Amino acid sequence: MTAAVRRYQGRKVLNRVSGIDACGGCGRRVLDPDTGVIYAKSTRGYVVTIGLVRCGRIWFCPECSSAIRRGRTEEIKTGALRHLAAGGTLAVVVLTARHNRTTDLGGLVSAIWGGPLLDEYGSPVLDRSGKPRRAPGAYQRMLTAPAFYGRPEARRTRKDGTAYARPAEDGIRHRIGYVGMVRAAEVTRSQENGYHPHLNLLVFLGGTLSGTPAKGIVSGHFEPSANALTEWEDWLRGMWAGALKRADSSFEPSTDCNNRGCKCRGKGHGVMVHIIRSADDEALIEYLTKNQDGKKKGRPDSVDQDLAAATGAAMETTRADTKTGRGRASMTPFQMLYRLWDIEVAGMDPDAAEGYGTPAQLRAWWAQYENGLSGRRAIEWTRGLRRHVDLDGDDDEETDLQYVYAPEAAPLDGGVILTADAVRLVVGADAELDIEDVVMAEAYDSAVDIVTALNGRASHVRIATAEELAQTQESLFARVQARAEESKRQLRIAQWEADQAETDRYRRRLAGLLAQLAQRKATT
Repeated sequence: MTAAVRRYQGRKVLNRVSGIDACGGCGRRVLDPDTGVIYAKSTRGYVVTIGLVRCGRIWFCPECSSAIRRGRTEEIKTGALRHLAAGGTLAVVVLTARHNRTTDLGGLVSAIWGGPLLDEYGSPVLDRSGKPRRAPGAYQRMLTAPAFYGRPEARRTRKDGTAYARPAEDGIRHRIGYVGMVRAAEVTRSQENGYHPHLNLLVFLGGTLSGTPAKGIVSGHFEPSANALTEWEDWLRGMWAGALKRADSSFEPSTDCNNRGCKCRGKGHGVMVHIIRSADDEALIEYLTKNQDGKKKGRPDSVDQDLAAATGAAMETTRADTKTGRGRASMTPFQMLYRLWDIEVAGMDPDAAEGYGTPAQLRAWWAQYENGLSGRRAIEWTRGLRRHVDLDGDDDEETDLQYVYAPEAAPLDGGVILTADAVRLVVGADAELDIEDVVMAEAYDSAVDIVTALNGRASHVRIATAEELAQTQESLFARVQARAEESKRQLRIAQWEADQAETDRYRRRLAGLLAQLAQRKATT
């Protein structure tokens, strides 16, 4: 079974079990009922489906996650290669916390990378503008701790009233040349210890930075000393364990280990660090500037080492969608969906299906997963890092959706156009792959047979040429874009009206206060 088929099966299950409306409609709802949905063969030889709504949820949808992580991986790899080529150093860091079968996933996630600040009754604490305040997690404290970040010069006053200037102090980041990092979060679930959220970091080191990482300029590169890297790693282990302990003592990871042969090398399981250096900067720069097609001819072996290092780091950081659990005792969240498909749709013996758990347990675990990860970014660059490696872009959901919908802009050779009614029949019967198979074989008449076998109308399937498909593509995109612009306009209007209402309320309160003040003056 191919990975693409498995992702399809996972999304079909997601449609049925998810409590998120967008996930329930992903790959099912028709973008423009007047146009219908295109199933066509691209000029590159693969089948593309155009005209269905996509959820763009990297945490929850196997289909959308694959597209987003593939795009994000290429972005990270490009940045990593440029940094190595310039003479920088990379560090792959994995951060984990202690957990067990009873650990609350939402609470552990908040302890690791922040969450809403709650009062003693569990209600969100709001700031003056009415927005929920956030409590930093161990990850945020790692970036802002004075020992790492350093201290700027500051004016202070002694007890006797005399003023003095506290000089600026360098932090560990100055000694290792910290430029920024990419954070990618990942979650697995084991039968013994429950949910296991952890962070994969790709840290860009060895930069000579004028100013702060967010707003400064990288003026050169150097190789961090072994002592500086050791200082950073030792500090990171202690800081990480201490921050998690303050959040909840049960989350504190080990900082040493006596297990013979353990990959932590006796340093404990909370932090793992692996350093990557460029083998041949000059050869890599030559490759990046003159040999973008990736062909091997004339490329030094050292470049392949760098490419492998950067690609491996980027894949390890971002591609949670391609990973599987270790044996039957551990699984990724997507494997929960796959197991549900195997048991409930394919009728497989539960003992033969991948993963573990009954259907009822899998649904409960999935609900916990959605509650714990909803609204959180899976992949995030620190501020300024993209600029330091000459990359545009951002981390927002709009860019994620661009990765998801990108294949739909492909030039098409031929295919079929199904009406919205025909699509509902095909989707309801889980027959999308059957349509894709006949399109791949260019047996377009067979698409009519599939729809009529589902009690649909033959007239609801139209075989289209490349020219007709291109025209339909263009008109569909134009209508969808127009609706999106209108939706944004309505949102702007609604926001303006809300702002006006807030201003009016403020004016009324101010007028009331002035009236009370005037009344008091009159009575005195």
